Amino acid sequence: MFPFPSQKNTASTPSTLSRDMPEIRPHFSPWQTATDRPDEGQRRLDAMERNEPKRRLIRDAKALAKLRRVTQVQMAEEMGVPHRTLEEWLQFRRMPQAPGTTLIQRWMEAHRGDIW
Repeated sequence: MFPFPSQKNTASTPSTLSRDMPEIRPHFSPWQTATDRPDEGQRRLDAMERNEPKRRLIRDAKALAKLRRVTQVQMAEEMGVPHRTLEEWLQFRRMPQAPGTTLIQRWMEAHRGDIW
């Protein structure tokens, strides 16, 4: 009636059990730290190093906007990008791609003279 082995087969040898059992592969859970997965930690470190120039650019743009006393909405209008996109860049939730970094650099060059 059921596809389970009968009660008579319960005393099987370990070799029989290993053939019947699926292979268990180690996996990593999302809550494990970078020390548990050295390759994952190295990947994240490499990504941080790649994004460091962008982080500096965004930090400088935020400082310039603060000195000019402009809001994120005004800054986004001046750059020509949606407000939500600029907000995610300024809060480091997303990193701008090449066109975005160019827009930020051009905005800073255009308005740097307003302060200095």
